[in-house]
Amino acid sequence: MLAETLYFASIALFGFAVLGAARLPNDMWLVAAIFPVFIALILGFTMWVYAWSEFELPVSIGSLAVPLAAALGVRRRLSNRDLFFAVSGAVLLGLICARFALLAADLG
Repeated sequence: MLAETLYFASIALFGFAVLGAARLPNDMWLVAAIFPVFIALILGFTMWVYAWSEFELPVSIGSLAVPLAAALGVRRRLSNRDLFFAVSGAVLLGLICARFALLAADLG
C-alpha cells in the first residue's frame, strides 16, 4: 500500500511538472525548465510503466488525471516565476517520493 501511494504521488508530481512547464509562455522560462522537465519525463514514464504493470488501474490512470486538473488552473493564479518554481519544486518532491517508492517496492 505504501509503494502504491508513493508511486501515485511521484507520477502525479512529475506529470504536473511536465504540464506546468507547457503552460510557461516565455521562451527563456522554457529553456530554464528543460532540465527538470527532462528528468520528469524520463523518470515519470518509467515509473508509470511499472505502476501500470504492477499495481491496479487507479494508480496508473489516476496519477495522470490529478496533474491535468492541477495544471489547468495554475496558469491564471501564478506568475511565470512562481510557475517555474512550482515546476522545479514538483520535480524535487517527485524525486524524493520516487526514491522512497523504489525502496518500498523492494521491501515488498
